[in-house]
Formats: sequence, structure tokens, C-alpha cells
Amino acid sequence: MDIRYKYFPYPVLSTFSDDYLNSGFISEIKVIKDINDIILSLKVLLDDSAMLSLISQNKAEYVFHIECSQTSYRSIVKTSETESIKRIAESKLNGRVSICTFIVAKEDLDRFRSNSFNEDYGNLSFHIKRGGILAIANQVNLDITKETNDLSKIPSVFTVLRRDSEDDLGMQIEIDGNKIKLFLCNEEFYNYKNVAAVPNFQPLLHAALILPALIYTFETLRHSGTEEYEMYHWFKAIEKALLKSNLEFNQDTLENRPSYELAQKLLASPISRGLKSILTFGMEEEEE
Repeated sequence: MDIRYKYFPYPVLSTFSDDYLNSGFISEIKVIKDINDIILSLKVLLDDSAMLSLISQNKAEYVFHIECSQTSYRSIVKTSETESIKRIAESKLNGRVSICTFIVAKEDLDRFRSNSFNEDYGNLSFHIKRGGILAIANQVNLDITKETNDLSKIPSVFTVLRRDSEDDLGMQIEIDGNKIKLFLCNEEFYNYKNVAAVPNFQPLLHAALILPALIYTFETLRHSGTEEYEMYHWFKAIEKALLKSNLEFNQDTLENRPSYELAQKLLASPISRGLKSILTFGMEEEEE
């Protein structure tokens, strides 16, 4: 979906019309890459007292239309908040993602008027039906590029899942599939979901979850051999990543290189990055 000029029988706040004067409506979209998902940080800035009043009275709402033409993914986020989070499975997005933001009437509006109307409208007021578009923000186009065969894109080989049981066994790891599965109990999974939405915490997640999972994987292969796992996607991805460091992913490498060394090499020193992210986050908190 692309925003195009359209005639409306009433004033609409937008960048391509002069229906409103001295008002504004813009959207700001940021992308956060999680282990399994693409997280969209959705934010709007609205400067119009009449529309702000409608939203506060639950008579209008912000609507984000998200569309990826390459995968045919479409989704709509409706909210009265100026900031929202939308989590989307990475498998559902690829290439260009378009995000169009609107303000839409939630009910019929009688005699709607804004003090920011262009003076050409004089003292006119308008009847706007439920679902009518009141404002159109700037369209945001994102490029979601996936390198599905490279470990540098962590989501391609790891998936974090919730474990049904409430036992206190810590993280469980399974490697008999195309993705390495990390199982967390309900509380741990809930905390992970919250932390994963914060960009500064991504290096910490790598150090806390992915690093031990890789060490476990390398130790398992060192003791049981690689033949049973060579057909899996995660094996081929790690193999390709190690080749960039002139290392072959075979029994000789596993027996002569410590597992923790291989894991840290693949994740580009996750502990160092994690510690730096803590310092960065602390500095940002102090500035606020």
C-alpha cells in the first residue's frame, strides 16, 4: 500500500494538502531485530488540538497499516497511544515493508471542526462517518534484508520457545532440527520477551542465551560427531560462518579449538559487547 493523493469531502490533515494550517502529523518508525522477530517501534507526533481531543475521548485512533508486498504480509495496528510496539515473525517479512499511518474516526462525528482549518473553510463544520480518515502521516518504507544462510543473522538458526513445565531446570537446548531451540520456563520467557524489545539489550541476550547454546552445541558435536547433524540448516550456517575465519567445521576443529572460543568468535565477542551495552544503557538513564 502506498499513500496517494485522494479527494476527501472534508478537510484532512496531511503533507500533500493545505486543508489545515499550523498543524502537523508525522510518524517515526524504528526497526529492532530480535532473535526470532522483527520488532517495529511505532511513534506518532500530532499537533492539532481538535484531533488530540477526539483521541482522548476515544472517538478517534491512530492506525498503522503495515504491508510487505514480497511476502503478502499485511497487518493493522490500532491504538490511542503515541508509541506502540509491533512484533512480527521474521519469516513473514522480506524486502520492502511499507508503513502508512492515519488517524481514523471510531464513531460518527457530527459538526467536526478544527481551529486549524484553512481559512477558506470559514466557519464550516463537517459530518464524518465512522472509519473516515482524519489525518494522513508520512509513509515510511523499510528494507528488511535477510541473510538466511549466515550466522551473523542470529534469527536464522536460533528460536526461543516457552517450556510448558514450571520446573527450575534453567534453559533447555535441542539441536535436532533445522533451528537450535532454546526452551525457557514461563517467567523466563516473559522476561525475555520484554528485554528483547530493547535494542541496547541485544548483546546481553547474545551473551546470556546464544553463547551457552553454541557452547553446548559444539560440546555435543565434539563427543558424538558431526555426521548426524550435517543436514540441518544451523549446521550449514555455522559451517559458512566459520569458513570466513578460515576454519572448517569438522571434528578436527572441534577437538582442537575450545568450544567457548569458537562460540565467541561466531558471535563477535558477545561478552565484551554485552558489558558495553550495560554501560551505554546506564549513561542514557543518567542523561534522562
